[in-house]
Amino acid sequence: MRIIHVAPRYHPHIGGVEYVVKSVAERLAKMGHTVTVIAGEPSTDKPHEEEVNGVEVIRWPTWSPGNAYHIPRQRSKLREFLTDLVKDADVVHVHNVHAIFSIYALETVKNNVRVVITPYYHGTGHTMARKILWNYWRSHVRRLLNAVDVVHTVSRLEANLVRRDFVRDAIVIENGVEENIRNVKWEPEDYVMYSGRIEKYKNIHLLAKIVKALNEEYGLT
Repeated sequence: MRIIHVAPRYHPHIGGVEYVVKSVAERLAKMGHTVTVIAGEPSTDKPHEEEVNGVEVIRWPTWSPGNAYHIPRQRSKLREFLTDLVKDADVVHVHNVHAIFSIYALETVKNNVRVVITPYYHGTGHTMARKILWNYWRSHVRRLLNAVDVVHTVSRLEANLVRRDFVRDAIVIENGVEENIRNVKWEPEDYVMYSGRIEKYKNIHLLAKIVKALNEEYGLT
């Protein structure tokens, strides 16, 4: 198959979406599929291409103030490029409805190819400004989600949010782990480990409260 992924950024940028897209793209390439990733890149002034671990990576210039929004530059050129890129594609997988780059690409290709979208939808923005903007952005995303073939979410909670706000059912496939995890010896006892960015919207403080409550329940304090 010829598979195209659209993402707001790509490896070596660090982030959850970046890691998932890289993992999926490289695994599909190893299975023999032809895989292309087109991603936003704030540190470049012009598009450039490279091959990374069997994946064709196209980095497109974006304006990303505060590592957010990921607004594509040279938009008319991007529209022409995407229209030509998807002509021989079997499927386009768009990632992250919080990013303007991804939504712009989806708007361009939605009627020309089968589309899968993974929203990574949190239900709101991470700052007051983004929460306000989401009141307008949400209706635009809702229209586009109704035009795609498959909506994929990484949790039942996200699927419920998508159904609530976009009136669209989703297929839930949770994020996996590296294949070598079975070789890692881990015998957890009396502690909780969190791996990820510390952001308010992730509700890590609730995890701390749960641990505290469990410690008090079992007399571990």
